[in-house]
Amino acid sequence: MLKSKPFLYVSVSLIVIAMIMSVPFRLHSPYGPERTTVLSIPITTVEGPVYVGMITVSILLLGLVFLVLALKKYKVRAVILAVLLFAFGPLKFAEAYQSTFATGLDAISFDKENSTCIYEAKDERTMTARCELYLKNHSKEDVSFKLTFYEEEWFEGPQYMNNAGPFKLTVPANNENPIIVKRELKLEKEQTFSGSNSHFNVILETKGKQRIL
Repeated sequence: MLKSKPFLYVSVSLIVIAMIMSVPFRLHSPYGPERTTVLSIPITTVEGPVYVGMITVSILLLGLVFLVLALKKYKVRAVILAVLLFAFGPLKFAEAYQSTFATGLDAISFDKENSTCIYEAKDERTMTARCELYLKNHSKEDVSFKLTFYEEEWFEGPQYMNNAGPFKLTVPANNENPIIVKRELKLEKEQTFSGSNSHFNVILETKGKQRIL
């Protein structure tokens, strides 16, 4: 079954290194909203190439190559097992860390699939905005921070919201209820619209620390 122990040791070392490097990506998007991913590791984002992500994936692929070279039999099974371990191991570790030991900004998770902002035009230069932000605090202490919306060219709403921001929010300990943000937006030009946004990203900042969720 085993062809080369040195190759196996190299393979395991490389895969473990790749897993460790991938942990931060499981907690947040440090380089902005993702555009291209490999096994949930961003290769490109709206900001451009993610070189750390590219290096992580390259190390993983190199580890898989050494794994194949190290074995005589069961190569496909071993590769599938290693890929599954890489895909779910760091994620489970990140989730466990966030739900047990994380404090402050690290303890906050954001459900962008269920979060929405609804905009209603009042007149030519005024509209109301109401956002339901599903920000969960996994720690036992309240967490305060400033929130801004990540602006993308095909999302109009975040730009308007940021004109009224940043928003100072406090998420109670073990909170699972949506945080409601309401604003009446005064616009300089006739740019009002009615509609809604979802699947947007937010930026959390406190004491020099930033997370993009």
